[in-house]
Amino acid sequence: MLQEESTRQRARRMRMISILSIIGILLLWFVVTMEWQGADPIVRSLKLPSPARVLETLIQVRETILRQALVTLYRVSLSFLAGSALGVLVGLVMSRFRIVFAFLVPHIEALRPVPPVALIPFFILWFGISLFGQVLLAGLGCFMVMVVCTIEAVRNVPRIYIQAARSLGAEQDYIYRTVILPAIVPELIAGWRVALALAFGLMAAAEMMGAQEGIGFMIMVARRSLNTPTIMLGIIIIGIEAALADRVLYYFTRRLTRWTERDVER
Repeated sequence: MLQEESTRQRARRMRMISILSIIGILLLWFVVTMEWQGADPIVRSLKLPSPARVLETLIQVRETILRQALVTLYRVSLSFLAGSALGVLVGLVMSRFRIVFAFLVPHIEALRPVPPVALIPFFILWFGISLFGQVLLAGLGCFMVMVVCTIEAVRNVPRIYIQAARSLGAEQDYIYRTVILPAIVPELIAGWRVALALAFGLMAAAEMMGAQEGIGFMIMVARRSLNTPTIMLGIIIIGIEAALADRVLYYFTRRLTRWTERDVER
């Protein structure tokens, strides 16, 4: 009982430190962009708009900003779910069948180092500025991350688990369903979180290149007129969306892997 109470106190202390760090960054932002007694700010507004100007911009575009944020979130959700699911499936198939692994691994290894952003011009030529092309681009990044993570997770499954199942007469397909799949889920969590963050970045880049709506499109339009408060507002919204989505994924995976021993303070 005392140990549980001590753990809760440490967790509350860690959360308080996180909150204070956020407040500290906001205060620093305010100080370096504030005009003190008519003097120029430490950082000019063109390079870093003040919190007041960003808030003023938010009030001005409040009627459209929510719709733009929801459009981007919808596209990211589609690309993450489709790309990560396909990546896990392909990774499992490659780990299960050596001939499939030998056939696909050179293509995966050749494409994996290529930044998906470099493919944007071809995606525009192939798919135009359609939703499918944007989702496919971001999904490709998620796919590559999860293929590699899945293959490595399967390799890291303790051999003793598989040998114990075989000694009890389990077939290979049954072993994959009941032993390997549950064992790799904790190791896939980091890959899912990386893929989710990557999906936000790639979607913002895709929207800047050819979309007609979304946060990336809003940033691109603001860039043409050097409207830095709108650009900063778009960056903040993407950061908030990514953080909230990561929290949702974290709590989902924590419930999914509640049978594992994890650090409850984090």
